[in-house]
Formats: sequence, structure tokens, C-alpha cells
Amino acid sequence: MHVTLIEPQKYVSGTNHASTVAMPPLGLAYIAASLEQAGHQVTIVDAFAMGLDRLTPFGPVYLRGTSNAEAIAEIPARTDVIGLSCMFSCQWPATRLLIADIKRCFLNTPIAMGGEHANALPELSLSQSPLDIVVLGEGEETAVHLMDHFSGKIALEDIPGIVFRKNGQLVSTGPRKRIRDIDAIPLPAWHLVDLERYMSFNQPHGASQGRFVPMLATRGCPFECTFCSSPGMWTQRWIARGPKKVVDEIEIYMQRYGATDFQFEDLTAIVRKSWLVDFCNEILKRQLRITWQLPSGTRSEGISGEVTHLMKAAGCHEFSYAPESGCPETLKIIKKKVALDKLYESAQDAMAAGISVGCFFIVGFPSERWPNILRTYKAIIKCALLGFSTVNVNAFSPQPHTELYDELIKRGKIELNDDYFTSLFTYADHGRWVTSYNDHFTNWQLSLIVNAGMLMFFVLSFLCRPWRLAQMLVDPFRAKSKTKIGKYLRGMWTDLVRIARLPKATSR
Repeated sequence: MHVTLIEPQKYVSGTNHASTVAMPPLGLAYIAASLEQAGHQVTIVDAFAMGLDRLTPFGPVYLRGTSNAEAIAEIPARTDVIGLSCMFSCQWPATRLLIADIKRCFLNTPIAMGGEHANALPELSLSQSPLDIVVLGEGEETAVHLMDHFSGKIALEDIPGIVFRKNGQLVSTGPRKRIRDIDAIPLPAWHLVDLERYMSFNQPHGASQGRFVPMLATRGCPFECTFCSSPGMWTQRWIARGPKKVVDEIEIYMQRYGATDFQFEDLTAIVRKSWLVDFCNEILKRQLRITWQLPSGTRSEGISGEVTHLMKAAGCHEFSYAPESGCPETLKIIKKKVALDKLYESAQDAMAAGISVGCFFIVGFPSERWPNILRTYKAIIKCALLGFSTVNVNAFSPQPHTELYDELIKRGKIELNDDYFTSLFTYADHGRWVTSYNDHFTNWQLSLIVNAGMLMFFVLSFLCRPWRLAQMLVDPFRAKSKTKIGKYLRGMWTDLVRIARLPKATSR
């Protein structure tokens, strides 16, 4: 059978640093590889990559990517099944329109969707769009079984991990068991994606260090943070690939694509110290001249002085910690099991080894008051004094299918409409009011709290280390950025210029 997988456009705001990121569709590439291994033909239509330098107004934000019509024109007429991914619920309004446009052109072709949004809100996704099937959890095995169904080999009811329509009713087959042997999953089908376009655009999650490819060394997260949608998508089982297998993949991308930098997109990459040590030793054993980064939040438990020097020797350039709060009371409420003293000690070891270190904080959790915020400010100040290269201060954003989201739903604080979905995009926007879900802080107050935290960090950082200001001003104009902040600034400036030019472009 022929399957077309579509990567939708993504939201952009000129003052939202997170929206500058442009990463190849790792999830779709994994699904495509499993389908090809099962003998199916696959086309990936990357609507995002087709228009990386194109911004189109979409309500209060912009869409990066090509138009729906141009994306749909790339779908082969012979395709038997169409699949999409919607990872983030903030993107749902735009993805919903894309699905409707696809269905008008491919009326009799079944459409399936996966991703964290689909997993969190399957019934809503099916009721608000002409989707036929929603995939829950990991998609590799489910995608192959769906093709078996459309080939007449199996009934939908016998496929675990899906929600679908039947006789006007929604039917759920329940969750699918996690894939245990993730080393057996075929490597991403990058030959179906224009990696060169992403490399040229040069806006990965971490700092820009050269020709990059995203990687996944582990799946899942063993923790149960109340604001995170990971447990609902992946359960709390953390499964690691074999370190040698991961380094094998790195070597393949070096030879095939000339890749030199590897961005690990893992939810929680560092859980076992022994795995990290084996991985680093394998890189050193093969004498690979690469850089690699952990742009998502890492745990500090497995990163000591001995390990950080090993990581640096193996090419680790940058990673970020994710304590989320500097207040022990808040950490307990959100079930974030992190010892701040150990985190600072670990960060100092990393910086002593020559690794750039960042930190993620969230403010405005529903339980927080000013004393909690001030404790987080104290932690931000400490990060600046210790020498952290970056700190991201973001507003609390209630993602669907999380514990805090469920509490807010019960209290009537969330209405599932497009305003709510759009609000999930403002958490990292420093140029507009964020949406506050805290009874004690208004939207503008929470926005000021976020921006004050960022300003506090960088002012102190530059006062303590004046050379960093010059570095930050130069970084956006270099092909390689030393830290994420330079890459963010370059992306935000470029997007602001594109937005400023939009009226002239649309009047032609």
C-alpha cells in the first residue's frame, strides 16, 4: 500500500524564542521507516520544511510553512492512507484546518493522526475534524497494523492503541503496550525528508554547531511531574537503546549526510549514569570528531565531575537542567523530584569541564503565590552568579492530559476552545501577555514576572562576566552559535524582519 505522512505547518511569533526552532520530523521519519520495512511505499509531505522562510498570518500568530493547497498538491493521487502528526495542542486549530482541506480533496481516503495532542484529546480531535482514526502512544507498530487493516487482514477493533468512528460512535481499543526492544525499530527514514533544508536553515533546539541531525537514544520518562503530558503518552517506563547502537547511527549520519552535530530529543536522556558513561566511551573509542547536545531538560543525578569531563571529551557541547522551580514547596506540589543543591553542584562540574549549561524555570503554577515566585527568583540569581549560560523563564501552560490540567478542568478554569489552544503557545512569548491560570496573577502580572526573571538573569550574568554581552551580540551573526541564546536571537530577528515585510509582500 501507499502511505502519505504529513508534517503540518507550525506557529510563529516574532517574540517567542521557542517558535524559531526548526527540527526535522523525527517521529514521522520513524513511522515511515517501520512502514517501509513492512513493505509499504511511503511519501513524506513536509509542509513545514516547504516554507521554512514563509510566514502567513493566522489569527494572533503566524504559520511557518507552505500553504495547505501547496502541501495537498504534493500528496500522490495513488495514496491509500494519509497520516499526520500533531505533537503540540497549541497547533491544533491550524492542523484541524489542514485535515479538513485534505479530506475535501481525498474524500474516500482514510486519515489517521498521532502525536501528543492526539493522544491527550482523541475524542475532541475526532469530533472537531474529519479524521478517521487517532493513534495513541507510540506509532510504529500501530501504523503497520493499520495498513494490515486497510489490506483486509485485521479488524480495527483488534488493533490496540487507536480511537476510531464506528456507526456514528467513537470506539477506543485502549492503550498499546510500550515497545520494549527499541533497538529493533528501524532507523528514521531520513531519505524521505529534505534534511539539507533544515541544516541550511540552522535553527535546531540546541546551539547551532554545524550540520545537525536529531537523535533519540531513549524513550519515556520515569517521573510523574503534574504539568507534563509525557506520562499520558509514554507511561512512566524509561527505555534506553544500546549505547553502541546509538553511536552506530551517529556514524551512519556522518557518512551519509556529513553531519557533525547531534541533537538528542529525548524526554529524559540521563537516568542511568552507567549508560551515559558507556555512550561517551564508545564515541571516544571510535575517535569521532563530533558535537552533541541535550537541549531538553536533563536530570542532575547522573552528572558528576568525572562524568562531565568524559562528556566534554566525547563532544558534549551544551545541555540544560530542568528544575522548573526554585521553591521546594512548589517542587513538592508539582512532583518534581530534584535536589537543587545537587543540581548546582552538577552544573558547576559541567561548567568546569567546559560545557555550556542552561536552566528551565516555570512560574505561575496554580498553587504559587509571591513567596514561591521570589524563591524561584533567588534560584535564577544563583544560576547567573554561578555562570549558567542561559536561563529560560516560561509561564505555566496547562497541557491536556496532565494532572494540573485535569484539576483546572474540574474548577472550570479551562474551556476547550481555540482561545485555550492558542494560550498554550504564549508560555514562551516575551512580547505579548501570556495567559495566566493562577488566580493570584493576572495575564499582565505573570508576563512581567516572566520577563523580570529573564532580565534579572542576563543583567547579573553580564555584570559578572562582561565578555558574555559582546559574545551574545556577535553570536547571532555567526554560522555557529556558542549557546542557544545566540541562535534564538538570530531566529527571532529574522522572523521579525519577515513579519515586517508581510504587508508589502501580500499587496503584490
